[in-house]
Amino acid sequence: MEHIWFYSAVIFGIVILSKIIALKTSTIDVLWLILFGSVFSNIGIIPEHNEILEYIGEWGIVFIMFALGLDENLSHFFTGLKRSMGIAIIGALFPFLAGFYSAKVLGYDSNSAMLWGLTMTATAVSLTMMSLREENLHKSTAATGIMTAAVVDDILSLIGVAIIVPLVISASNGQEGSLEMGVIFTIIVKVFFFFCIVLFVGLFVFPERSYKSVSDKHKFLRYFVKIGNFSQRYLGVKKFVALSGGLFTPLIMVFIAMAIAAIAHFFGFHPAIGAYLAGLFLQKEYFIFHKRKSDENYFFSSKRTIDTLAFVIFGPIFFVNLGAKLVFDFQIFQDVFLGVILLFSLVFVLQILSASFAAKYTGSYRWHESVMIGFGMLGRAELAFIVIDIAFVDNKIIDIEQFYTLIMVTFLLNISVPLVIKWWKPYYAGEKEFFVFGVKLSR
Repeated sequence: MEHIWFYSAVIFGIVILSKIIALKTSTIDVLWLILFGSVFSNIGIIPEHNEILEYIGEWGIVFIMFALGLDENLSHFFTGLKRSMGIAIIGALFPFLAGFYSAKVLGYDSNSAMLWGLTMTATAVSLTMMSLREENLHKSTAATGIMTAAVVDDILSLIGVAIIVPLVISASNGQEGSLEMGVIFTIIVKVFFFFCIVLFVGLFVFPERSYKSVSDKHKFLRYFVKIGNFSQRYLGVKKFVALSGGLFTPLIMVFIAMAIAAIAHFFGFHPAIGAYLAGLFLQKEYFIFHKRKSDENYFFSSKRTIDTLAFVIFGPIFFVNLGAKLVFDFQIFQDVFLGVILLFSLVFVLQILSASFAAKYTGSYRWHESVMIGFGMLGRAELAFIVIDIAFVDNKIIDIEQFYTLIMVTFLLNISVPLVIKWWKPYYAGEKEFFVFGVKLSR
């Protein structure tokens, strides 16, 4: 405890350094946070483990997922759902299989293989959009396809975390890694009730509208409607965030995120799942208090506060702590080299091919857009680091070699995103032509 202030100062110094380097090199700061966390831990300046800092880091990852949920537009999400569903499912399935079978080929058990696959599923939306923005492509058709598919992909990944992680933890603690049907049924029931609660809150309690009648086809919804109308009348989220004229709006938003995160934790899931869904259901119109055009600023000013907490203050501590566990061992580097090459190659190829073909044949995108969507789905999101943290730090399901392999592959995939997008830009814009087996893939 006596060194906590020194450690805190060093960590925030690492955050500043990482962000400056990321800005200068057009890379993602998460990579540098992990790298410098490892370097400073190995030279003994910050500890490999500190309970206080790790709890603060857990706050950070909840803030990050809440902020990512706030970035998504719920109506846009539902509008693009049909066109992007195939991209999301196929684009998540093949990286999962790549991770799963890479682990099996390298001799790891099914529990580890499931976590390898899960780590490789979630797409880094913020990383991709930042890369597209650098190339002035963030408003393109492909960018819209990537965003919508990535949102669906992340939701599927969150559900995967909610189901697979508890199953694997139970299996790793049981005899011969087996699970009884009762355990599986309990987990499925928990998943069902958790998402029912969150959907009820997001669709019936949060919106400020009344449901006066329900058709005969949907009689079962009448009780939900009555509860929803009561909640909106006395406990509506718009009234809540408008307390004291919006003076405490950022604080109330944090409370909502933590409350839904606590519900997720109560049902045995990672709190970040609840925080993401809380952000997804909080809409901009809930922050218009006095019917003035300028009132929209309540949302954006509050969101800037949340983004600062997530991406500038608390969130980076999580990644520094994660990097601090990367103890330099050249023998381990040698041991995992082939595994890193195998996993990276399989995910790189299968992610691009699966997402591109899905975009073309299920989303009806043109070839140059489909290829860009394939490239845009390459990055691995913060959820990958959450799975790694749960598997290695919290439950010791994977060993140090697997930890290094997953971290290094995630690092390489994220580095690849801005590189391949920059390379494909002239083909996407029609400035150059690109053919494969006589098929023109460029514009």
